[in-house]
Amino acid sequence: MNRTKSIKIRLTDNEHRQLKARAGVRGVSALLRIQALGPDRRGEQFALIAELARARILLNQIARNCERLNPSEQIQIVAQLIAVERQLSNFKKK
Repeated sequence: MNRTKSIKIRLTDNEHRQLKARAGVRGVSALLRIQALGPDRRGEQFALIAELARARILLNQIARNCERLNPSEQIQIVAQLIAVERQLSNFKKK
């Protein structure tokens, strides 16, 4: 996302020093943006999506390898997969 808009404010030297000290390495712009708009949650969402994708891959691998097992083991694995699916459904509703 490109940030193309800017806001200009006037500060005293002391106010500017205080802002810079409070902002630290993240910078004054980031500090003011977080204070005014709240934290940027996009990074968290991307991390969650990536984690769900990894889980999907693992579940597919489990399902493929399940064919090699005897029927009682297959039933146990299917029961566990159903439990995982229920947990994901509950998570999706939140």
